[in-house]
Amino acid sequence: MKILPKDFKIGPRTVKTVIAASLAIIIANALHLEYATAAGIIAILSVGNTKKSTYQSGKNRLLNFLAAMIISVVLFSILGHHVLVFGLFLLIFIPYSAACGMSEGIAPNAVLVTHLLIATQITPQLLLNEFLLNFIAISLAFIVNLRMPNLQEELSEREKRVEHHFRDLFKRLSFIMNKQSEQAHFLHKVEDLEQYISESLALARTHMDNRFGDGGAGTSYDYFAMRATQVEIFHEIAEILLQIEVTVQKDQLTALNQLFKEIGKSYAKDNDGKALMQQVKETLDIYRASDLPKTREEFEARARLFQILQLIQTFIQIKRDYILESET
Repeated sequence: MKILPKDFKIGPRTVKTVIAASLAIIIANALHLEYATAAGIIAILSVGNTKKSTYQSGKNRLLNFLAAMIISVVLFSILGHHVLVFGLFLLIFIPYSAACGMSEGIAPNAVLVTHLLIATQITPQLLLNEFLLNFIAISLAFIVNLRMPNLQEELSEREKRVEHHFRDLFKRLSFIMNKQSEQAHFLHKVEDLEQYISESLALARTHMDNRFGDGGAGTSYDYFAMRATQVEIFHEIAEILLQIEVTVQKDQLTALNQLFKEIGKSYAKDNDGKALMQQVKETLDIYRASDLPKTREEFEARARLFQILQLIQTFIQIKRDYILESET
């Protein structure tokens, strides 16, 4: 019989939370603060997934603490220490915190206000006690998160994989049109790439938030954001292309296939797309110079081909804009 669930594991964040909570209580006790265990609870709530989220959460909790103390002191001083007054406090404090974007401070600061509720008198010493409980917990939460894993190596590897998959997909575009059995599989591969880029973007965001203040930490995030936009366009290109009947507009399809092959060959992170953009324009010139469609099928195929070329232009322009922004 299994005692622990299948997915049970003790991760780094759990260990950090345990350390922060334990130290918060120990320090609060050492300073002879009242309600020392509250520091441990606040520390548990304050350890975030990233360094940036922990910092922002802690800052908001401290600012929110000031508001909580001011509101509660005024209410308790005027209306007395009664549970209904505490309810009135929450009625004001919760929407105020939400409106100020500091919702994460509601629970811990409401707990601290209960200490004022049960006190016979609100003194400067009591207010200092509550501040120190908050400050100790938040400080320890930030300290334990100072050391975070460097994800840059993994992100660089993911960038290489994305480049490889894009090259492969562009090359495949040139021959899947007349292979009906492979078209569904091809679209699945595009969807897999979309998912992979989405996961990489989330990982890059985590890395950036753990390196906030580092000007170069957002490079991978910008890269995957650019690729996320491109893969959506690529998906649209593929779906339109597979609607075209291969028996019509053969010359135009040949020119388009050649363009796909060139993109597949030259697809790279540092390619500014200038040469590819010129080739797209040349392909458009070929289309414009060709005979007008004679049948409805040819007309629809020509319209879709023009749409694909426009999407390819957008696809390449996104990369050009990314390169230009990276150079500034």
